[in-house]
Amino acid sequence: MRLVEQSNFSNGSSTTNTQHHQRRATHPFMKSHRSKPRRWPLVLRFIKGAVHSAVLVPLICHALFTVLVVCLDKYVYDSLGLPPTIIPSLSIVVGLILVFRNQTSYNRFWDGRNALTTIHTAIRNLARSILLNSCNRNRPLTVAERQDIERTIRVMIAFPYAVKNYLRAEWSVGWSVQPLIENGAGVGGGSSKEEYVDLLPTGFACLEDNGLSIPLQLSFFVEGFIKRGLERGWFDPPGASQMGNQVSTMVDAYGKMETIKLTPIPIAHLYAFPQNGFLSFLFFSPSLWGEGGV
Repeated sequence: MRLVEQSNFSNGSSTTNTQHHQRRATHPFMKSHRSKPRRWPLVLRFIKGAVHSAVLVPLICHALFTVLVVCLDKYVYDSLGLPPTIIPSLSIVVGLILVFRNQTSYNRFWDGRNALTTIHTAIRNLARSILLNSCNRNRPLTVAERQDIERTIRVMIAFPYAVKNYLRAEWSVGWSVQPLIENGAGVGGGSSKEEYVDLLPTGFACLEDNGLSIPLQLSFFVEGFIKRGLERGWFDPPGASQMGNQVSTMVDAYGKMETIKLTPIPIAHLYAFPQNGFLSFLFFSPSLWGEGGV
């Protein structure tokens, strides 16, 4: 089935009546890699995404502390050096903490990507089932039924965008564009918070300020369409149950990403890492000075 009215086929082509929803042409994996030209190598970037500003002050403090140790050893004390065996012990502890932080960060990233892929797969399966099975046996679809199908497909397309904005805590999508949604006017080419506003149903009321996220609201629309399709005879009970399971899979994957977002690093590790870093900073320079035999 198709969601727009068609004329008779002519030489393998067809024409449509009204195209009220514009979308830009895209291709699979079109944005899977960076195509922005860069004038400077990444190692020389000191502004956006760089760590130079974050490590500059600790590096200067470490250098000044090293100068202080050298001056005290040469002009005040006979020998201020420490045994060099302290460094390997601290290095092992710091290395284990860094490995834990890196593995934990990548696991959170990997689990989030898998959950997002699960949402995309469920949406594709639902869209295929809806578009193929939403039809009447004895009569063509009415305008209201076509609009209901198209509205549901748009809601499913908006679901990943809503999940992304929810995880980023971009709540203003529910308030700043509320009059536009109620008036049926779409917003195109706006910020990342408004990129899916034209996919939401007309009169959609955002209830984020009441504790209900937009992804959960959109899942109600999809589940309601499945119920209406079952009552219209479009889906048999096993098929409707399977489609309902796909909606539950979407919500479950959304919940997993929400768990990753809300689960912090254990407080013990937050304490241990600065403490070990401070000990390494305190003993590194005297140990190297003692190892040099100066």
